[in-house]
Amino acid sequence: MTPAEITSIIGVILCAIFLVFAERRVERTKGKNIWFHLIFIAFAAAVLLLMPETIQYDLFSPLGVVIVGSIFPIYESIRAVCTSGTEDDTAWLQYWVAQGLVSYTTEWVDHMAQTNPSIREHWYEFELFFMLWLMLPYTDGSSLTFEYVTKPLFGKLVERYVTGLEGWITTIVMTFINSMHLWLLWAVFVIMPASIKRFMTVSLGTVYPLMASIVAVTSPEGADDTQWLTYWSCFGCTYVIMDWLEEYLGKVPGFYTLVIFFIVYLMLPLFQGANQVFRNILVPITGQYEMLILRDAHLLRLEMEAKVSPERWKAMRKAMAASFAHDDDDDDDDRDEEEGYGSTSKTKEPTEDVPLIAE
Repeated sequence: MTPAEITSIIGVILCAIFLVFAERRVERTKGKNIWFHLIFIAFAAAVLLLMPETIQYDLFSPLGVVIVGSIFPIYESIRAVCTSGTEDDTAWLQYWVAQGLVSYTTEWVDHMAQTNPSIREHWYEFELFFMLWLMLPYTDGSSLTFEYVTKPLFGKLVERYVTGLEGWITTIVMTFINSMHLWLLWAVFVIMPASIKRFMTVSLGTVYPLMASIVAVTSPEGADDTQWLTYWSCFGCTYVIMDWLEEYLGKVPGFYTLVIFFIVYLMLPLFQGANQVFRNILVPITGQYEMLILRDAHLLRLEMEAKVSPERWKAMRKAMAASFAHDDDDDDDDRDEEEGYGSTSKTKEPTEDVPLIAE
């Protein structure tokens, strides 16, 4: 590994640490403070002018873009879903809408950049800085883009199609599953060129979810934001893995077919696949299980408050509090026994007929 590669890796790590610090400590500005945008532009220009070209080549690369633009947002999206509030869900869903629109419509540029050095020199610089601009709470470009670009241009347009598309997609999928000629459709797909199969796979996992996410962000409800942010967390992982494996398995018959079936499983409410993958794989891997339990408890409380009268809810709250307090007492008793302090449970008192020490 060359010194330039080591320096690039250190730069990506420092960038990730700064992103974590900013996300935890800085409140989002909704992109309204113009000074932050000017400072960001000045910082980007300084990096491009002062950083050695050998380091730039490794830092502004497909790997750097994937780490900054996909892996870090995937982790933060998982964390956002596991929190009880929905504001962070909406913020990260806005990021995925902007990132998805740009990545999908400019994928052809990625292919050109891999073969054309002059395009590569500047394209990955633009991508990495653009992703940073979208996600940083100082600039909050995703919120700004959604408010002034995505919502005015696409909000009303896609809303009328989303519900109908969901029904059509479900019908088509079930027809394929029940079709006796599914093997013929698979055979036709297999003989297509790998580039077309990849385009169809990415389109399936991007176009409809983008439309549904735009509708979700514009609606006042927070549950649909969480639903689609869960999907994007799972699809982001799927895309990164597919992007890595297709170099080795892209021409293997059935590779893209399996990816398509998995994306459909994630996407459709019929299967609830994204929720299952999220809860059983992504949450344990990222160590967010306790946060998810607290979120589920918060949602259960809101549901009970909505369905139970105030008087009954007050009584139920007392009963639940007593139940948890009883569990805490039992834990204290067990701890006392382990530490040798004795148990608080009742013991048989000695009597005259039962001596303390056997004779």
